[in-house]
Amino acid sequence: MFLPLLALVVLVSCGPALAQSGSSKGAPKPETVTLATKDGVALTGTYYKSSAGKDATPVVLLADWKDSRAVFDSLAKRLQTPDAKAGDKHPSFAVLTVDLRGHGDSTKQRMGNQTRELDAAKIDRNMLGAMVAMDMNAVRRFLVEKNDAGELNINKLSLVGAGLGASVAVNWAALDWSYPPLAVGKQGQDVKALVLISPQWSYKGLQMNQALRQPGVREKVAMFLMYGSGERSNVADAKRIEKQLERYHPVPDNLPEGEPNSLASIGPSTKLQGTKFLTQAGANAEDAIIKFLTIHVAKKEFPWTERSLR
Repeated sequence: MFLPLLALVVLVSCGPALAQSGSSKGAPKPETVTLATKDGVALTGTYYKSSAGKDATPVVLLADWKDSRAVFDSLAKRLQTPDAKAGDKHPSFAVLTVDLRGHGDSTKQRMGNQTRELDAAKIDRNMLGAMVAMDMNAVRRFLVEKNDAGELNINKLSLVGAGLGASVAVNWAALDWSYPPLAVGKQGQDVKALVLISPQWSYKGLQMNQALRQPGVREKVAMFLMYGSGERSNVADAKRIEKQLERYHPVPDNLPEGEPNSLASIGPSTKLQGTKFLTQAGANAEDAIIKFLTIHVAKKEFPWTERSLR
């Protein structure tokens, strides 16, 4: 069963988004970073450092097809900077927005002495697979470095993806939870929450089915779906995800009123999908995401440990 989270149906249809309640004043200035993949792609990202140090929950934001990380700037700044009016209900998150290969500023791949231009318009299953296997592992290496520097707790990793980004997020989460435990130290099993905006059951051949069957993903990862119910295909895909996960996320009898379950969704009456859905809903959709991640990840105890890149 999915529980509604905030009255977003009304808020989305009312036109302009409400003004942000938070402010980036006093927060560390966002830093542009370059992440090198093992197959020679230079990914460009923006890192929003948290003021919470080792307690910071890292959130990776992945945009939709042909979009860039810029669409997440508002959400990233709000996640980074606690709302003074919310008190400890809104901690400071460490945020990384990243352009996946072929998107935004991540369009060059170095191959020996040659440079290849990557084009999102030519996306295929090989490129999608490389986003999961190569791009996201470059993201993880960056976060491990920040973890060991005491800037965040990678054991609280959360992913927010829209459209294409949602498919990449789910498939990489399955990869993360498939790593076998080490005799000493920890590897993988870091993803604790997924926020999927307009997820598709199959995105140009990148399937969700097997990823959602991964025991860690289906049982240990909190999941929040956001989509416009004005498009039947989006509703159908969201319901398929619901059906596959609902038995592992029963609604507790003592769930406080207004709090989302570990499996939650919003499906307002709009045809907008992906990052357009998020930007049109504005601060109201951002509030919902912040609330979900705060309750199901940031406020829970996941121990920090030093990691070493192997």
